[in-house]
Amino acid sequence: MSEKLVGYVLLGVGVAAILFSVLNVYQVFTKKVEPINLFSFESVSLDFSKFADQAPADADFKQELVSSDKLNKPLNIAAHLFFMGFVASTGFKLASLGTQLLRTIKVELKEKEVLEKVTSQKNP
Repeated sequence: MSEKLVGYVLLGVGVAAILFSVLNVYQVFTKKVEPINLFSFESVSLDFSKFADQAPADADFKQELVSSDKLNKPLNIAAHLFFMGFVASTGFKLASLGTQLLRTIKVELKEKEVLEKVTSQKNP
């Protein structure tokens, strides 16, 4: 009986992990929840004053090429999606293990037919 209980627990935890990851990814894409803040790169900029020989010393010729928001947000969403994929695959493994514990294994042997075939082959 304890196998069945463990099987139901594993199945429940696995399905809950899958549902959590699906709902969390949905909430991230609908912008109800922020993704994991894993990356925080600075913006990519280019300083043109280094290219000009006769530029005044106090002139600021910096040009921002890619803002930090446009750089970090897609990377954070991709990292969040990757992590939730890991959570979902772990949930699948747990649910699969739970269903294997819940299944009853039925083995039927056909000894009589096998013995008759073996004995008929030995005695021509």
